[in-house]
Amino acid sequence: MARAKVLHKRVEACLAKGRLGEAARLLEQLCRQESADGALWRRLGEIRLALGKPAEALQSFGRCLALKKDEASALAGAAEALWRLGRQDEARRHAEQSLNLDPRQGRAAFVLGEVAREKGGFDSAERYYRQAIQTGAKEGGVHYLHGNMLKLQGRVDEAVAAYEQALAADPQRVEAFWERQRLLPVILDAEEEIARYREDYRQGLRRLEESLDLKSTSGRRAALRGALSSTNFYLQYQGCDDLPLQEQYGRILEKVAAANFPQWGAGREMAPRKGGGRIRIGYASAFLRAHNGAVWLLGWLRHRNRERFEIYCYHTGGKVDEKTEEFRHLSDHFHHVPGGVEQACARIAADELDILVYPELGMDAKSMVMAAMRLAPIQCVGWGHPITSGLSTMDYWLSSDLMEPENGQEHYSERLVRLPNMANCYSRDQHDRLQSRGASKSRADFGLPEGAVLYFCSQSLFKYLPQYDWLWPEIARRVPKAKFVFLAISSVQVVKRFMARVERAFARAGLSAGDYCIMLNRQTPEDYLNLNLLMDVFLDNPPWSGNNTGLAAVDAHLPIVTWPTGFMRGRHSCAILKMMGVTETIASSGEEYVEIAARLGLEREWRMEVKERFAASAERIYEDVECVRGLEAFYEEAVSGQS
Repeated sequence: MARAKVLHKRVEACLAKGRLGEAARLLEQLCRQESADGALWRRLGEIRLALGKPAEALQSFGRCLALKKDEASALAGAAEALWRLGRQDEARRHAEQSLNLDPRQGRAAFVLGEVAREKGGFDSAERYYRQAIQTGAKEGGVHYLHGNMLKLQGRVDEAVAAYEQALAADPQRVEAFWERQRLLPVILDAEEEIARYREDYRQGLRRLEESLDLKSTSGRRAALRGALSSTNFYLQYQGCDDLPLQEQYGRILEKVAAANFPQWGAGREMAPRKGGGRIRIGYASAFLRAHNGAVWLLGWLRHRNRERFEIYCYHTGGKVDEKTEEFRHLSDHFHHVPGGVEQACARIAADELDILVYPELGMDAKSMVMAAMRLAPIQCVGWGHPITSGLSTMDYWLSSDLMEPENGQEHYSERLVRLPNMANCYSRDQHDRLQSRGASKSRADFGLPEGAVLYFCSQSLFKYLPQYDWLWPEIARRVPKAKFVFLAISSVQVVKRFMARVERAFARAGLSAGDYCIMLNRQTPEDYLNLNLLMDVFLDNPPWSGNNTGLAAVDAHLPIVTWPTGFMRGRHSCAILKMMGVTETIASSGEEYVEIAARLGLEREWRMEVKERFAASAERIYEDVECVRGLEAFYEEAVSGQS
């Protein structure tokens, strides 16, 4: 007994001095002596968690629960250990049981938030993080994660408050500071908001740049953590010229990258090719899988000149699927480097590429930081995310001649390269499968009315801008049986906010959105393609046109109505229609867009005529090797200019 008291005192002394390892060893002795004391086992579990030993912590919490199965705090601890071990479903069950026993268990709420976030349940995650905070969680990390979920819900002011709370709790949580400064809304309520948010963003970038401490090791590392915490993704969906803001942001990223990785800051010379060997081309992306950001690249790889070009692919993301294997098969060298920036950059630099291409920039923070360095003599951005990088380290922007406006170069910091046609060598396989199979589900299977004229509005909701909302009620005025079919995104809060905005637009026209608008849940790839076969008209979104969605519509011979706007990202479907030679559904104004859409809805004979023209002309957009030959001609010219 006396020995136990001594051990207790020694444990407390070690904890007071932060000597967790020694405290754990002493507690292990105590647990062996007093094995029926569940509180000791629970405390040992807590220390083992703090030491980063979740498997051992889980054993300790298990011993506690064996003694008392309804110990809420031990269940919460076990939930955290299971979550750290990647056993999400078990973690969720333990956390739910803990909260059922004691709603004040903030740790259990936090674990549920983490599990929900990792599975894309942003609304649920926000609720659980809020519950964790309300039950006393004061760590900056909880406030920071709560802010991230509020951001994804479009609740900008609340997200700002959460980030400020995170910084108040932990001033070293630089990620919260970066998020606060580059915060942008997911959904805009009115056109007038755009200028205000852009000015706030510009000022935030100024504060970010002024705050950089790149002379100290800690300051450099903190800045890198901030740069890698996310991107400025939602800036690109405001329908404006983003070049000045992208260059401002790019300057910050270049400073951070150069300070942390000086070995890749200088220019790189072209490595010699033995005996006039093949030109070494590298493609680096976090999305070398079934993802719209880079899956289009497969066409370039499939039809390349193998005698002239040696292909290196670098998959920097964690997820892999069957398309990843296709990238691997089509590459001469394939590297999966999902770790840190330095690991990926070292791999790329070691291969001594002639040209490095990022198929997209702007959707992945790691790629943006990598692109802010010089890993190859010639560096290019592909059009997987159609926005300039703003980086001086990027030399060329590979675009589509049919998609670019005449003044396209004005929108890029890179030198614009207009590749032939759509710059996309689209595979015929998907089209053939869709047409041979036909619709496998009916309208009723999706809850869609049989007698309605269905207009498909399938873009992500954040791509729709409020100044174009009037188009839908104007079409509805002319087509009484019109139904506009939208697809939800991850946050119910965003969906509700979007529909409230649409309701206001219909109300201004004296109509009710509820009579005309249908919001479907997100669909599987198969069901999405099936929906295209069931629709009557595809309504392209003017500010951010559909490329993949437009191609899917063509596969289904679904008539497309498009209104090309001033930036490349607003002209994808226009390029598709021009490539097909079916241009009568391309509008030159909003009024003409409405007239074309209404006529397609009202005149079934004309609609069927357009569908037949799609069927007869669709062949022109598939397997366009001309764009690949144009790409390779550019590569040859760029390399010869460096030699």
